[in-house]
Amino acid sequence: MSRVHLVVDTGVDDALAIVVAVLDPRLSLTGVTCTAGNVSLVQSVANTRHVLDALGAGSVPLTVGADRRRDGRPFVPRTVHGPGGLVGLTPSVPDSAGVGRVDRLEVAGDTTLVCLAPLTTLLDLAPGEVVATYARPGEANDGMDPIAARTVRTAWTVTHVRPRASLAAWPEMGHQGGVGGLVDRLVQHQRRRGAGLGDAEAVLRLAGTADPVDDLRRLVAR
Repeated sequence: MSRVHLVVDTGVDDALAIVVAVLDPRLSLTGVTCTAGNVSLVQSVANTRHVLDALGAGSVPLTVGADRRRDGRPFVPRTVHGPGGLVGLTPSVPDSAGVGRVDRLEVAGDTTLVCLAPLTTLLDLAPGEVVATYARPGEANDGMDPIAARTVRTAWTVTHVRPRASLAAWPEMGHQGGVGGLVDRLVQHQRRRGAGLGDAEAVLRLAGTADPVDDLRRLVAR
């Protein structure tokens, strides 16, 4: 079993990545750090809490990282993930109470740090190894904070994962509620906008998947 710690700015594909990290028996989710990026920091926390609670994983340690870019400018929220960044599933006035801010994120040597968000939070950590998505020049997480991304790529050992799986063959699952209903709603949103599993695929590949879409289907059906 591989231990993972996620850094997220939870929109739809990060929510699916959290689902995978909790449900996949090949992974052990040791913690989640929320940052701004796709959404504001408080919205990222609210979205992440909503997903963890829906999975019965509310005890997973939750911390917060960067709320703005390295140059001090705020992140510009993106609309591609629907209302609130999570297709309207979370409260319009999120609550960030009770979440500790990261001063120095400690990740055990046997835990893989996976950054699915802008790399800004990593600048406050001692350089190490990270698996990062969309962090190459010109990609989404690079573009949200290119200064941070460039600095991390220089100082850290960065393994890039570029998700590519298509959702064209996602079956009609028929779930109305629970985890299945949550996943179906998120996946259908990705399909409508012509996107794949995104960050969720990256986490599935860490688990050793050969077919990310089929693996997600199986996890939900368990």
